[in-house]
Amino acid sequence: MQSLMHVLGNYLKTADWEGGLIWLVFALAVVVGTVFSLGKKKPAAIEEIHLRDLSALWTKEGTKAIHISELSPLWRDDRITVLEEEFIELHDPQAAAFMNKIRQWSWFDKFPLQKAICGQILKILDQEGHCPSVVNMHGDVEGSWDENTYRTLAQTTLLDHSLNVAEQTVLLLSGSEAWHVIPDTMIAALAHDLGKLESMRGHLYSLGEHPLAAGRPLVGIPGFNDLPKKEEILRAIKLHHKKPDGLLGKTLKKADQLARQQELEKVVLQNDTGQKAKLHPAELAKEGILPEKKVSAIQPEINKAIAAWQAQTDIFDENGESGHGKSESEIPKLMDISGWFDAASFLEALKPYINRMFGRRFLAFSMPDGLVYFQVKVLEEVARKQAERAGCMEIATMAQKDLTMRQVLFTIVHHLRVEHDVIGRGLIKDAFFGGYFTVSRKIGKSMKGYYTPFHAEPFGSIAEMEQAKPTLLRDICKVSPFLDGNESGGD
Repeated sequence: MQSLMHVLGNYLKTADWEGGLIWLVFALAVVVGTVFSLGKKKPAAIEEIHLRDLSALWTKEGTKAIHISELSPLWRDDRITVLEEEFIELHDPQAAAFMNKIRQWSWFDKFPLQKAICGQILKILDQEGHCPSVVNMHGDVEGSWDENTYRTLAQTTLLDHSLNVAEQTVLLLSGSEAWHVIPDTMIAALAHDLGKLESMRGHLYSLGEHPLAAGRPLVGIPGFNDLPKKEEILRAIKLHHKKPDGLLGKTLKKADQLARQQELEKVVLQNDTGQKAKLHPAELAKEGILPEKKVSAIQPEINKAIAAWQAQTDIFDENGESGHGKSESEIPKLMDISGWFDAASFLEALKPYINRMFGRRFLAFSMPDGLVYFQVKVLEEVARKQAERAGCMEIATMAQKDLTMRQVLFTIVHHLRVEHDVIGRGLIKDAFFGGYFTVSRKIGKSMKGYYTPFHAEPFGSIAEMEQAKPTLLRDICKVSPFLDGNESGGD
């Protein structure tokens, strides 16, 4: 630069003024260009690296630590971020209140995606969930329920039932201290009956099973397919009327059962007493909520509710979980029933149940081979009535599912088998009062039921019974002991 200026100075001394000016401008341009080029930095090259190569950075010794926040943008899904932060507006007060609970529950602090998905399900239920919580469609598991069960449960909306099931899952899992399972189970609870939505009835519902249809709206919720346990959730929903596996699935089924029982009790008490309490009428009377005389007045409706709940239990326990099948070591002992039991009147009281339809259900049916199959609940009902007439209130007022009732039924069947030879020996073992049977039909799927087989003679002519048989029962073509690797029969 100095040499350039020296040459320029010498030239100005010897050259004319105009030529020097031209050289001066040229020299200044060169100086400015040089300064500018020296001050400009080259852009940094962007280095790309695959995740598999990136993972090697922290597997080699001596590598500096990398904070997870530096890596998360590589796999963070912006769509999920938006979903988590989305504000959900719910119009139904109960749905909104439950969403507030979800926001406040600490179990969801580490599960923001599950929280967001629960909100989306609630949004669907808020918009479409005011339909009945039961469906009466051919081929569905609920399509075979009796009319009383369907009519009673239809008074509970799908939204309310879904919230009830969700509440029960919290109670069940909190009781077993399995809080970590609550977020995923909550999704299953809120979504388990989405197949009953009006929007699901159509081409998809031609499958005939609402648990299968429930998966469609669920997998359409943004973020659901990103859940680690999405397959377990879908399987729990699919099997919630059958035999689920795993803690999530078993909890969902149990919560659904408890919610249904709660809903039946609530509807009956609301209809007949105007009360919303969940206590049995006898307990209401004891607490002064319900007059004593009102208890007996509504008892028939309470019995209907119990029968309806039993129908519900039958559906849920279709795989043999109803508690009838026990091991040999649990065979009930004989007891003294001579003070109230009369075989002749007992058999006479069974007759009205044969081939009689209760809505779409039946409790006893005859077969051309001379056998009549009774559901065990019929034997229990007749035994209670007979004990009541004899003044044996201990038997008449025995609680539902009281283990002592097993002894009563076992003793009755044993007496009828040994003293009167009216029990179908060879079909159930002498140590049991009933057994599981497969009921095959000409049209439709075969059914599994728990029955006590009787010879038809004590009830009259088998030909007359068959002639008076309703059309639905004529569809039964075969009854055979159900074999699943164990011997047929239960207690």
